[in-house]
Amino acid sequence: MRTFIAIAASFFILTACEETIKLDLKQSEPKIVIEGLVTDVDGYQSVKITKSAPFYTGGPTPRITDAIVYVTDSDGQEIAFVHNPNSHADSSGIYVPAVPFVGVVGKSYTLHVEAEGKTYEAFDQLEPVIPMDSLKYKVDEDEKDDPEIAGKYYSVLMFAQEPQDQTNYYLFKFFRNDSLTYQNDTDIYFSDDKLLGESISGIESPIYYGINDKSRVEMFSLTRKGFVYFSDLSSLLNNDGGGMFGSIPAPPRTNISNGGLGFFQVSSLKMAEIILEE
Repeated sequence: MRTFIAIAASFFILTACEETIKLDLKQSEPKIVIEGLVTDVDGYQSVKITKSAPFYTGGPTPRITDAIVYVTDSDGQEIAFVHNPNSHADSSGIYVPAVPFVGVVGKSYTLHVEAEGKTYEAFDQLEPVIPMDSLKYKVDEDEKDDPEIAGKYYSVLMFAQEPQDQTNYYLFKFFRNDSLTYQNDTDIYFSDDKLLGESISGIESPIYYGINDKSRVEMFSLTRKGFVYFSDLSSLLNNDGGGMFGSIPAPPRTNISNGGLGFFQVSSLKMAEIILEE
């Protein structure tokens, strides 16, 4: 996760003289970024620890590979996380449970991280999530008529029943042939139950598929804090900062203590798959 500002340097022309101006950004000290996930599905537990990067720094963000990481549940059980022994460039900085471990609906979990001489903690609750009844698909006629579309003009439709007697929040992930896919790089797909309504009858996926593609939809429960975090993050990613001299947007509200960035997400997870056939 990069530093949470985006300002472009500009060229100013004054009295026929052209000079390149590089903004003197007040760089803050790099901060620890913690992205944790605990679910009730095996293989989905991980903690990624990186550092924020200065604005003019290119390349991947620095990874923390020597942190002490563990999770404690509300019953007092402690689960150690170790740096991924099979790490490569893309997974450096990722910690996984030392022994098989899944979360349990109704329990709460506390993340503990010791990195670079500081201690960070975060707390979240594992709320239930509704099951998806089924997935179906249909041709999107507008996409089909687009000359730039190469065969991927099918929408996947999701069906479920959302209980309206309680407040629920959800995060969605969409996969095409096992690859996590977005319509745009800044998209985050999340919702509350008021937006979804009681009967989820054919909500369309935001991405498109072709014949023989496999679609997988993952639906995560969120706590209120999780919903606020992803809402803030979505606003930040889609905010230009009010122009060059506008106010700098604030980082998303997090549950990480001691000035850490990121979020520790604890979720129940349901998923469904379908292969598109003619």
